[in-house]
Amino acid sequence: MKLNVQIFSLLFSLFFGCIFYFLLDIFNKFNSKNKLLLKIFLSIFFTIACSLMYFIGLLYINNGYLHFYFLIFIMVGYYIVYSFFLHFRKNRKM
Repeated sequence: MKLNVQIFSLLFSLFFGCIFYFLLDIFNKFNSKNKLLLKIFLSIFFTIACSLMYFIGLLYINNGYLHFYFLIFIMVGYYIVYSFFLHFRKNRKM
């Protein structure tokens, strides 16, 4: 894989991790009021939809190659946004 494609894939994974934080936050707020069976169905649907969005993005960028470090960058992107909002919420309450 060429270096520019690999860097673009890493940046896409990082960005997807950031977007995934917001999607998961919205999903948890919406899903907390539902019954158990509906929660299970919506969780499965949410997981499939997010996976499909990520793989379609990778298919467009690098013909669908998935490397372990792409998944690490998703987690790093999620953690960056999580720690930013945790710090923001902590400072806002003071």
